[in-house]
Amino acid sequence: MTHLLPPFKRALLRRPADNFADGITAAQLGAPDYDAAMRQYETYTQALRDCGLAVIVLGADERYPDGHFVEDPFVIFHKLAFHCRSGALSRRGEGESLKPHLSHLRVVDAPADAYIDGGDVLFCADRVLIGISRRTNRAGYEALRSALRSVMAGIRVDAVPFSGVLHLKSGLTELAPGVLLHDPALRTAYDLSWARVITLPPKEGYAADVMPVNGTVFVAAHCPVVYKAAAECCERVVALDMSEFVKMDGGLTCLSLRY
Repeated sequence: MTHLLPPFKRALLRRPADNFADGITAAQLGAPDYDAAMRQYETYTQALRDCGLAVIVLGADERYPDGHFVEDPFVIFHKLAFHCRSGALSRRGEGESLKPHLSHLRVVDAPADAYIDGGDVLFCADRVLIGISRRTNRAGYEALRSALRSVMAGIRVDAVPFSGVLHLKSGLTELAPGVLLHDPALRTAYDLSWARVITLPPKEGYAADVMPVNGTVFVAAHCPVVYKAAAECCERVVALDMSEFVKMDGGLTCLSLRY
């Protein structure tokens, strides 16, 4: 089965600011340790380089404590860069400083009534799922669907209303074509019967956010059920400690724009 996305060549990241613990979180896991977070971040960055990606790391921006979660302000699909408008007021504006680094792409801004975070957008092998959440509304879904279809006519783009987690990809990602990992905290009436769904034990639920990159799949460390599932489906599995970012409702996918 082919995938809608081409192989990744680049990754755009932003270094966490000293005040990143001031960002938005509902995780209730305590404040992150900045030094430990930066060690995890450097390991993550090097892991992307080890996959052959050209990695650009932008400087920290203390205006936006959540600004290192660069996947939320943009959705990149082939030569399209869709500029999102977050449903979280404090996060609007994060994408402006990313735009100059995406000038080689066709940038499309979300219309004024459309709210959407990239963390709610899941590219699967044969369809795109867009979560309807606290951050993403129906107008955001419709705007991104229209933009994606301007690149690939007829692409299947489904709305997935859900609850229980912050972003769709906080609780649902595609481990391999037709194989989904599911955090039981994520609740949805959307029909997932087209895929094999692996529902994780609650203590590993946050590790439902996995990141496939060109034959390698990155998973959260210390999660044996996720690691076993990944090893059965994927050629190469790399486990990374993301504990300090989980405290801020973050995970693997949200720390980079891969394209």
